Amino acid sequence: MQVSILGAGGVAYSYAAVLASRGHQPMIWSPSGTRGHELAEGANLAASNALEGSFAVSVAASPEQAATPDVLILAVPAYGYRAVLDRIVPALRDGQTVIISAHLSFAALYLSRLLAERRLSCSIVVWNTTASTGRQTGPTAVSISLLRPKVEMAVIPVDAGDPALALCRDLFGDRFSLKSDLISVDLGNINPVVHYGIAMFNLTRMELAEDWAQQAHITPAVARFLEDLDRERQAVASAFDVQTRSIQQAYAIPGKVEIGPLAEMLCQIVAMRKGVNGPKTLDTRYVTEDVPYGLLTTIRLAEMTGVEVPLHRAGATIFSSLYGRDFASENRILPEIATAFASVDILREAVSQGWAAV
Repeated sequence: MQVSILGAGGVAYSYAAVLASRGHQPMIWSPSGTRGHELAEGANLAASNALEGSFAVSVAASPEQAATPDVLILAVPAYGYRAVLDRIVPALRDGQTVIISAHLSFAALYLSRLLAERRLSCSIVVWNTTASTGRQTGPTAVSISLLRPKVEMAVIPVDAGDPALALCRDLFGDRFSLKSDLISVDLGNINPVVHYGIAMFNLTRMELAEDWAQQAHITPAVARFLEDLDRERQAVASAFDVQTRSIQQAYAIPGKVEIGPLAEMLCQIVAMRKGVNGPKTLDTRYVTEDVPYGLLTTIRLAEMTGVEVPLHRAGATIFSSLYGRDFASENRILPEIATAFASVDILREAVSQGWAAV
């Protein structure tokens, strides 16, 4: 199956390698037009680490060409969602499937609104995290550090869930579980929680471009903070009557690392394997993506349900001060779908049936 990957960063390259290894035909599109030139000229993509091999990957020269396959995967940071969707939607057609990986800030509703304006019927699939992680080690090389064993997903409209689940498993293997709706998946993305703690308490390391292993620097004190922060997220989920995995469940490794205090779990993980290095710059998606599109979305949901989230609010305020910018004004998705947040009932209907229900 030909699959279009909207993006040309590390995750996009890792998706291309995984898809090709499973017999599919990946096509990458670089929205900026700055990447993929060597692949377009016929070079193979070399994958290493969790997946080894050399794979043929095609490159789309335009959004119109990128929109030709039946399946498209959006693989850009959340701050790039709107610009990419605005360019790709005019070229879409009925019956296509668009996967948003990893989903933040109810971007699927923005996409649904754009589709409704064109009177198109497409399935929108959202993942709570990426199916794999990758780092570009060259213009034609990617190091894949992880093939995730579990990815939660939801679909708009919800009655398209079963075929969408079968599609995702065909593309990336049996690692997906179907959740009830988009609210569960959005609140199930724990990256904003984890990255908040990692970035906040290692900010000077980032600013000074130090080499540091991020899991080893989640000390017991930071782990306690993450547990408290995660309790706020789960309280919001409970107010919406949805179940999400805890941060401890996210870090658990069956048969190796059992659920317990987060600090103890991380000590076991660090002893087992080499950790991922933390960011070496303040210009990291841990902050520039996860604060405006992660923390602030949870705060908006908390406001709708009357749940207090003081640590989330503090993070948005403190990071804005540290960076000298107003992260609350940088989310370019929520203002465009504000009518869907008029009430809990309207939001539930929107994530179930799409923008037409708003």
